[in-house]
Amino acid sequence: MRYAANLLVVSDSPANNIEFCLIEAGYRCTRLSFLEMFEQDFGDQTFDLILIDGENNTAHVNVKDIARMAAENAFPTLLVGPADVKCRIQTISPGFCDLELISRVGSLVRLETMEQELARRIATTETYGVDLSTVTSPEPDIGEANILIVGSKTVVLGSILLRLDTRTNIHICKNPEMAIGDLRAQEFDAVILSGVGHGDSNLRLCNDIRADTRLYNLPVLMVLEDAENRRAAFVHGVSDVILHQTEMDALVSRVELQIQQYRYRFAIQKLFRVAKPHPVADGPTDLYSSGFMRTHLPVMFDEHAAQHKVLTVATIKIVNLEEVKEKHGYPSADQLLRQIGSALSNLVRGEDFCSHLDTGHFLIALPGTRKVEALIALKRVEGVLHATEFALPRLTEPIRVETAVGLAEVVPNDSIEDVVERGMSQGLGEEKAA
Repeated sequence: MRYAANLLVVSDSPANNIEFCLIEAGYRCTRLSFLEMFEQDFGDQTFDLILIDGENNTAHVNVKDIARMAAENAFPTLLVGPADVKCRIQTISPGFCDLELISRVGSLVRLETMEQELARRIATTETYGVDLSTVTSPEPDIGEANILIVGSKTVVLGSILLRLDTRTNIHICKNPEMAIGDLRAQEFDAVILSGVGHGDSNLRLCNDIRADTRLYNLPVLMVLEDAENRRAAFVHGVSDVILHQTEMDALVSRVELQIQQYRYRFAIQKLFRVAKPHPVADGPTDLYSSGFMRTHLPVMFDEHAAQHKVLTVATIKIVNLEEVKEKHGYPSADQLLRQIGSALSNLVRGEDFCSHLDTGHFLIALPGTRKVEALIALKRVEGVLHATEFALPRLTEPIRVETAVGLAEVVPNDSIEDVVERGMSQGLGEEKAA
């Protein structure tokens, strides 16, 4: 069986409230007691993340010792329960909801997935003779990040400003209805929302961000005064939450994690831009070419199989492309493909691999993602594509697209053709009109 990631849960209670939730989300959990933890050699097994159950620590082990061991062995760590933020590890407070735990674990695992995909994509690109000396991994600290803070409540705003790095470029928008305009006017690394806002205005803003192709992947964090709003925040697409009364000292580490993911996305995009003069890009779609895809995907297949990690492949076919060609000509069809390719490159996650498959047919590989989660992401992508009016030169009316979708998890000995064919035949290939 393949998993989203391999997790080590350090807990003295088999009835802890961590494992069941994560197993349901597709993770493999190995539990050790706190004393057993110190008897293990980290090199015996490969874990993607260590979760320390601070609420079930009957041995009274100092979690700082485990955090130090994890740091020495380069293991991401999440402390569950009462936190000493001076440990400089990611934390989650008591009373967390399942979506919060899954989101926090997912963020830490995704960062490792992005690191692996950047290295993997560099290796494939170098086979084309490309000089990639200018492509590097992002620094872990915030640095001179551009952050938009949305809200007008003085106490919360002051708490946020007090904790952010003095090098950070802060912009304040007191009216959530004006925030989308600010976000479109310049580049930001993250948005921090001050609570849910009057009449849930900040939750609506988050929905608007997730519906915008340019802003879709922007990190959105919410500082909550009421812990009861945690679930609603995640349902509306917030990347992470910070409780104002108890977690403000963790603000910087939470923001750093989200911004580092966002910057890995840009590093992967920069890799593509540097490589474009070489034969790695498809002309009409401005995505990775079919040839590059057929070189890169087998490596992804093999590495995920070796790590027992799940990998899902999605395909999106533009059903009405031939109609556009017949009615408006080949140049308009090519322009439409270029705009769809641009939209997809903005909508997929940083670690996802998006390429041209065949004329009017796109492929997206989602590492570490089960079909059930990939389906949710793909429906969001489809929704944005269907809602977009593609404006083409010399046409007075915009074009809307119709799609056929395929989705399947990779299984042992799959070829690219196998997984694509299986995905299109498993009930997700029906046409969907705008």
